[in-house]
Amino acid sequence: MVEMLIVLSAFFMLTLTSAFLFSPQKDMLEKDLFFSQFKSDLLYSQQYAISHQETITVHIMPENNYYYIRGTDYAAPYLAKRNYSPEINVEQGTMKLLFRYMPDGNIDSFGSIYVSTGSKRYKMMIQIGKGRFYVSEE
Repeated sequence: MVEMLIVLSAFFMLTLTSAFLFSPQKDMLEKDLFFSQFKSDLLYSQQYAISHQETITVHIMPENNYYYIRGTDYAAPYLAKRNYSPEINVEQGTMKLLFRYMPDGNIDSFGSIYVSTGSKRYKMMIQIGKGRFYVSEE
């Protein structure tokens, strides 16, 4: 009987420990998915602007957890409209959450956008010129 209680207590300890370990994994996967998708969409919008000689608008709507990419004609269909997890918080830094890629591939503004997920905060820095960007953890 005592052996059975020891085995059950060990089982419960492992179950509880694994539940706490999976939570950070979920945050990391959501963060990786968001940045991977967002980077791909930014590169796609830049390439689309260059290849179609069109101004492309990227607008992040943090209050509704989505962003969209479209031309400047608001009657045009979305090139991309992505929802992201409510666990991800996007904030304006030195750059507004609405920016454009010009037909030559340059971006109309530059600066930082902050992304928070879980207890971590990331700075996405979009550089002047060709719209290159990088992400760093703060």
